[in-house]
Amino acid sequence: MSWITITWPMVAGGCLLLGLLELRVALAQSPRGARLLFALSAFAVAAFSGVELALMHADTVAQAAVLLHIIDVGVGLVLALLTGFVWVYFGTGNKWLALSVPGIYVVALLPDLLPGGADMTYLRITGLRAVETFGGATFNVLEGVPNPWDSIAYLAAAAMVVFVVDASVRLWRRGGRRRAVVVGGGVILFLFIGGVHTAMVDAGIVRTPYMFSWAYLCVLLAMGHELSTDVFAAEQIARELHDSERAMDLAADAAGLGMWTWDVIRDRIWATPKARAFFGFSETESLNLARFNGALHAADRDAVGQAIERALSAGGGYELEYRVRLPDGATRWIAARGQCERDAGGKTVLMRGVLLDTSARHRFELELDELRGQLAHVGRVSMMGQLASALAHELSQPLGAILRNAEAAELFLQHDQPDLDELRAILVDIRMDDQRAGDVIERLRALLKRRSLEARALAVSDLLANCEALTRADAIARHVVLEFEVAPGQPTVMGDQVHLQQVLLNLLVNAMDGVEEAPAEQQRVVVRAHRNDTGAVEVSVSDRGRGIPPDQLELVFDPFFTTKENGMGMGLAISRTIIEAHGGRIWAENNADCGATFRFTLPVAEAPIS
Repeated sequence: MSWITITWPMVAGGCLLLGLLELRVALAQSPRGARLLFALSAFAVAAFSGVELALMHADTVAQAAVLLHIIDVGVGLVLALLTGFVWVYFGTGNKWLALSVPGIYVVALLPDLLPGGADMTYLRITGLRAVETFGGATFNVLEGVPNPWDSIAYLAAAAMVVFVVDASVRLWRRGGRRRAVVVGGGVILFLFIGGVHTAMVDAGIVRTPYMFSWAYLCVLLAMGHELSTDVFAAEQIARELHDSERAMDLAADAAGLGMWTWDVIRDRIWATPKARAFFGFSETESLNLARFNGALHAADRDAVGQAIERALSAGGGYELEYRVRLPDGATRWIAARGQCERDAGGKTVLMRGVLLDTSARHRFELELDELRGQLAHVGRVSMMGQLASALAHELSQPLGAILRNAEAAELFLQHDQPDLDELRAILVDIRMDDQRAGDVIERLRALLKRRSLEARALAVSDLLANCEALTRADAIARHVVLEFEVAPGQPTVMGDQVHLQQVLLNLLVNAMDGVEEAPAEQQRVVVRAHRNDTGAVEVSVSDRGRGIPPDQLELVFDPFFTTKENGMGMGLAISRTIIEAHGGRIWAENNADCGATFRFTLPVAEAPIS
């Protein structure tokens, strides 16, 4: 067995092996055109290698002539397939140059197609001659009259070289340098080696067999390199994908999420172990839509089915919360979200999504409803306590005034001739205080029940004047000087007169309590009213007492908070409720030297006083 008999089948085997690998890749991936064309060219060269080997062992001139015709056609087929491969694989090149390659070669094949026994290599074959090469191997070569028409075939090969160079240069400029050098260079080297050697054999310069299939090894090596590079890249991507999947699984597990994919065409559902556990499915159980529906709570199946149908028809998202009946009879709430994927024809083929167990949230909502009911009951009880405390606090002023007037009336009646006019004035004051107490009860009850206030346009000066009249006697008894300052041209405010009067009275009584232990020259309370920068009317009550501890400034308006020994801590809390119900704001601050100032704002009335 000679080296010729061994090596040519080896070349054919290499072509078949790589061709089959590329064909397998082409059938598994898309786009597949380039790899399919290369696989076909490899198969053609494998067959061509067998024809070359048969030509070397041809016994007759007639047999050799037939094999030579096959070789001529085979070369053209390989050139056409490689041209198409470069065109598709590179995605670049001149279309007309690509079309010229098979076109020119078809012209070169005309002698093979015409009758007369000629072909594009020989006008006439005269015989066979045995040639011995190194290693003692012998083979037969053709002898005959060369055909000048053969030069057209080399012109086709030259056109292909120009096309491949042009396509490689364009690919290089687009950034595909490795592919341009490796694949483009391999094809050009194949054309150069195969063309030059064939020409030398035809001219009788060298006495060797045709080695066109051997030259194709340049292309095999180039594509083998590309295939190994693709395999390495695919392996690296697979590793990265595996790492990414593990990271995603860890993140999903940490978030308590289950992932799923539904193949709509095959009706197969893939789910992570976490997702299967949500439904009580085993890890090996085969899942489809019917199995999924069977696990749903009977009351939720229609809603889930309708949501799936809407998602499939619209090709959009899928979001729903439903219940699942577990094998042990328990019920689990699941929040599901998915997204449909369509093929090139617009048909929904996949739906992917995530699942989240929301049973704990639903249990919490039920417990929250129960607690809300309990809290409402506690609130009603607390409101009754606040109402009782508020009434006791607010009624202390008019009841105290009634008591003082009643005591004064008793003193007048002890005289032999009591002053009846004074007694009548005292009785009028008692009646007015009684009416004010009734108004306080009714208005405070309405406020705590969140009823609407009887707001109307009020003159600030009148409001302050009424409070001055109500507190004059108390101030004289305490030896406290009250000063009321109202800036001229103050607009009217919107408010409920009784409620606002109670706020001012609370602040004035607190201020007089604050200066009760101060030196005589500091026993002064000043009430001012002016329009501030925001456009609202601001009322302030300032004293020169001991002030408020800084850490208690934010607490003085809290219910039941007090700094007095016998205080109930409701006056300022009610005042804040009244002012906020009027759309205003109330706050406290310490003065720079001594004492404290309480301020509140009231909205300006849009309509004048009627």
